[in-house]
Amino acid sequence: MNFARIFLILLFFTAFSPTAKAHQVPSVELEFQDLNTQWRLSGQMDIAYMLPETRNIPGGPPLSRAAEMKVTPEEFARIRKETETTLRKLLRFTFADQEVAWRIEFPDFQKTPFELPEEAGDIALISIQILIDAVPGGGELRIHWAGEKETELIILTEVGDDARVVSTLPGGTLMLLKREDTGKSVAVETPVTGGWVQLGFTHVMGADHILFVLGLFLLVPNWRALMGQSLLFTLAHSITLALAVFGVVHVPGKIVENLIAVSIAWVGIENLVVHKFGRQRMILVFCFGLLHGLGFASVLADKLGNIPRDQLTGPLLGFNVGVELAQISVLALAFIILLPLKKWTPQVQTVGSAFVAVAGVTWAVQRIFFPQSPLF
Repeated sequence: MNFARIFLILLFFTAFSPTAKAHQVPSVELEFQDLNTQWRLSGQMDIAYMLPETRNIPGGPPLSRAAEMKVTPEEFARIRKETETTLRKLLRFTFADQEVAWRIEFPDFQKTPFELPEEAGDIALISIQILIDAVPGGGELRIHWAGEKETELIILTEVGDDARVVSTLPGGTLMLLKREDTGKSVAVETPVTGGWVQLGFTHVMGADHILFVLGLFLLVPNWRALMGQSLLFTLAHSITLALAVFGVVHVPGKIVENLIAVSIAWVGIENLVVHKFGRQRMILVFCFGLLHGLGFASVLADKLGNIPRDQLTGPLLGFNVGVELAQISVLALAFIILLPLKKWTPQVQTVGSAFVAVAGVTWAVQRIFFPQSPLF
């Protein structure tokens, strides 16, 4: 048996999976209002994300509010211009499948004295309002989002006492309003999960989470046993994810990321020592699920920070469904890869588990002792 071939297959599967890298802005959040003669979206933009010299830096820090408040009027004029230019690249609007014109206003510049929005952490933000003159007749008002990679568009709409939260990843569209030919607004039907299933799915498709799932697979490549572990893992991470998002528990992200790396190493090493599936593995999966839920929470915290708590059920449900679907997809692909190598299953389990263990140990060492290293 060519062990190098097995190793390369596993390495290829891991290395070429899309990884979740740090971005300056995990989401852009806007509130939509139907003002009858006018449609308005309002929100606060991260200035660093709006400027061309800072927005494309992976993991780049935000600009300081205190520092930006001291810049010259000419620099503020440039910030306004660049913000509008960037937003026009990211957003477009259609009504009844026709492009509609829109304009941007900057409420901060109407304040006396001028002041940028206050934000914990001294982050420089700028308030914006997108205004669209209402189009007569019937049709659907849609917003089209062209953000980069995993930067998500989140829209909060409030009509009377009712509110809905929907989201989309880059390349997606959201319906903001629906009108009959008479001009009467019609309730927009939105799935309770909004666009959060896709976010949960893509979040799992990172090298660390894929390796953890592969570690479970390599101990016992049995579909029934793996489905039980996957569901238990999802149940566990759902608990801590909800507790963290609702602010009941908080663990620093750095500690969680370190422990996730350790969990990957643990699973790989245990596979090499323990050769049968039992109760101990189920307990371990549940405990590590609780841990990974805290890791997922770090992704959702910024995205859901400004959303009312009574509107969080849909996003949490959708995200968890997306995570479970992603785990099943990884397991299914692993079975497909194993199929032509079935007679060498023990060797695949050994080599694969060793690879998972080495990767986990490497990540743990790098994250704990060399956090600034660009290795991972």
